Amino acid sequence: MATAMSISHTEVSKDEDERQRVMKLANTEQAKRERVKLAAAYRIIARMGLDDGIAGHISLRVPGAPDYFWVNPFGKYFHEVTGDNLVLVNHHGEIVDGGPMINFAGFCIHSAIHHARPDVHCACHTHPPAGTAFSALGIEIEPLDQVGCSFFEDHVLHTEYGGVVLDQDYAKGIADALGNKRSLVLQNHGLLTAGGTVEQALLDMLDMERTCNVNLKAYSTGRPVHPVPAESARQARAVYTQPHRYPFQFAALIRWLNKFETDYDPWFGGDYQMGM
Repeated sequence: MATAMSISHTEVSKDEDERQRVMKLANTEQAKRERVKLAAAYRIIARMGLDDGIAGHISLRVPGAPDYFWVNPFGKYFHEVTGDNLVLVNHHGEIVDGGPMINFAGFCIHSAIHHARPDVHCACHTHPPAGTAFSALGIEIEPLDQVGCSFFEDHVLHTEYGGVVLDQDYAKGIADALGNKRSLVLQNHGLLTAGGTVEQALLDMLDMERTCNVNLKAYSTGRPVHPVPAESARQARAVYTQPHRYPFQFAALIRWLNKFETDYDPWFGGDYQMGM
């Protein structure tokens, strides 16, 4: 396992029978499509300038094997992630396929969230510019526009920054803070979203970063802000969180992404609609 000061992690699973079982599940056509979505999510965040070097991570459970998930290979930028270079890990942090190493901090955070929240299949954590600046204020997001209403009563602030997450107890505290919410502001750190799908986790991250930016700009005027009233905010949240909204808007993002790059998809050539 990683030492107290080591962020890279290279331990490999030695259970060959279990590895073969999970590899079959991880290489079905359905699983490959999910891996392409995950790789596309990395590329979209990178193209929008919301990544942070080789830090940050998005995880996705393997269909049919919920104790296993894919993450990005440590040392690659988000714009280098592809469907076939994602690393498959188990809940012990052992590498089952891919590699050669993962970000141990990322494993700790995502493992804790997946353990605590069976409903979460994809979690996204990064350090985007506005979200990270907003996190330093130590306050929750205010619903200042209809996009921001999406997070009204459905996000939380985690105030206990203890450095880089290299301790699974620390990661459990993050998962406990998230509770049953969709998103989390990590004070002095960044943002985290948790969804049932890649589409939801990604779009919530994009919307959350935009909302933090809107909050910062409104506060910077020095004038009083006027949050959306609670009843109206709940109505807007219900509209923005309708399940069909996420795949519909994600498909539009894929069309935009494919104008610039399709190499994230080694199997379907970037054709998100194929077989859907």
